[in-house]
Amino acid sequence: MEKNELFIGREVEKGDYPIDKQYALVGRKHARMTRMADGLYIEDLDSANGTYVNGTRVSRKKINTSDKVTLGGIDHFQLNIGQALKLLPMSAKEFQTKFTQLKHVYANYQKEKVKIQSESQGKMMLKRSIPMALPGLVMVVVPFFLDKNSHDVKLLIQMSGGILSALSMVIGSIWASKSMAKVPERLNDLRERFLIDYVCPDCGNDFGERPWENIKRQGKCKACQRDFGV
Repeated sequence: MEKNELFIGREVEKGDYPIDKQYALVGRKHARMTRMADGLYIEDLDSANGTYVNGTRVSRKKINTSDKVTLGGIDHFQLNIGQALKLLPMSAKEFQTKFTQLKHVYANYQKEKVKIQSESQGKMMLKRSIPMALPGLVMVVVPFFLDKNSHDVKLLIQMSGGILSALSMVIGSIWASKSMAKVPERLNDLRERFLIDYVCPDCGNDFGERPWENIKRQGKCKACQRDFGV
């Protein structure tokens, strides 16, 4: 069974991550790094001087190789995440399986992105057209209840139709704009969820929005140098 956790400190067991005793602010058993199904986590073990990720003190946080993890203070001891990962090897079979699954993660992301964009376009057109159809409907229906031959009635209908047309354009534009304003937020939420999942299965380094096939062709993770094997 592969090891999935690593203790870090000045006095840890063999096979864990020992820190030189000159870093006095680091605890004897200061923190624990764990490799979970969704990536790497660093957890502070109730140390006196804390564990920091990118300058923020944390109790437990998901990390990747681009993060700056320090123990005992913001600038006291910086953890070499790449070195720590060598002590937490993932089996080749498990790594290849997880990497292959990223193909579906990328495909689903693109599919959902297109869906949000197409839905927003359709709703925008509908919300603009509905109000603009109302003046025409009014001008067709109202004459049935009034004297069609009356000059005043005709003038009233024409004026009403013009006013309603102008109002409908304004209302339709406002309604459509409010709907479109939500699209960037939805796309941003989708992207954030995607970037959390679309990472190297071993080191947690994110692949951005690069197509899976392009990443596959590079052969290995640029951060941890793990061979994709596919």
